Amino acid sequence: MSAECFEDEKHYKSANVNELSVPLLFSSGSLASKIRRRDTLAIKLGNRPSKKELEDKNILQRTSEEERQEIRHQIGTKLVRRLSQRPTTEELEQRNILKQKNEEEEQEARRELKRSLSRKLSLRPTVAELQARRILRFNEYVEVTDSPDYDRRADKPWARLTPADKAAIRKELNEFKSTEMEVHEESRQFTR
Repeated sequence: MSAECFEDEKHYKSANVNELSVPLLFSSGSLASKIRRRDTLAIKLGNRPSKKELEDKNILQRTSEEERQEIRHQIGTKLVRRLSQRPTTEELEQRNILKQKNEEEEQEARRELKRSLSRKLSLRPTVAELQARRILRFNEYVEVTDSPDYDRRADKPWARLTPADKAAIRKELNEFKSTEMEVHEESRQFTR
């Protein structure tokens, strides 16, 4: 926080709340809204409990400077440990999570891909050639019928399963595998 904020806070804490809630002559405008905001801030800062009261209510912990430094040190070591476990940029690039930063190479790769796809499309056989080779066959007549509109979303009963239902299904499946299903002798060790 800046020193200006602390000075404002001291000013508002020491200011009399009744002094600041003087009726405004101008009800609209930016000056009036600023004064109203300061007024509410002064009220809130005036009602704020002291550090001692917060410590008494166990909202703030009573810790010495050494204890705070120790806690900070522990947090620092945890953060360093977590940061050391993060994958390096090279690993992320190899797993295609992080893209390489070279824009020119990326643009050239896109151009090459575009060229190869255009070449493949130009060499693609026409519909007449595919019909001559009997790869494509079209019927002479096409039958078109009206169908009623219906909800095409599928029912998903597996989304409504309770953990007990899932456990029962798993138990039944394992039972089926162990007694009824044919399993190769060398794979029996992997089934329950």
